[in-house]
Amino acid sequence: MKKLIMMCAILISVAGLASAGPTYLITFNEFPLDTVISNQYAPLGVVFTAATYNLPVISMNGAMPTPPILRPDGGPGFFQGDFWIQFTTPAVAVSFDSGYWDAIGAGQIDVYDPYMNPIANLSNTVIGVNVTNLTGKIGYIYFNSVADGAGADLDNLKFTQIPAPGAILLGGIGAGLVGWLRRRRTL
Repeated sequence: MKKLIMMCAILISVAGLASAGPTYLITFNEFPLDTVISNQYAPLGVVFTAATYNLPVISMNGAMPTPPILRPDGGPGFFQGDFWIQFTTPAVAVSFDSGYWDAIGAGQIDVYDPYMNPIANLSNTVIGVNVTNLTGKIGYIYFNSVADGAGADLDNLKFTQIPAPGAILLGGIGAGLVGWLRRRRTL
């Protein structure tokens, strides 16, 4: 019986470690200034696409606490515009800084699940730097700063991916192994 309990504890620990989805932080200092961003972060599970205007660009903005930042490109002003964030593996938690906002409610941040079903329609709640925290099964985020007088940008994108299906398989194999060993009375 002691062997069975110990084996179960080990398998649960291993399956627990394997099932935790990775968490990534993108600070946009990973590439040089003026880099147009599209699929450079794809190995981490996120891509950026143009919406109404152009692809976003890594830039400096002294109004943000930790430049460089990712700014929209091609809107009516230098920091005005819109773009899409797509999580190639859905995220369960997402946070980011946005700003510098000149007016409350000037930003448009729409959140969608992996099938493009709307989850939330948000806006900036402060003048200055807004911190957004999201939870759920997130597949896409639409970021729009066109309505802000000077526009706004994005920084410190942090996200946790949904655990890979392999983790579920690993847990199932472990449970099956324990059952098989128990039947053979080797545990």
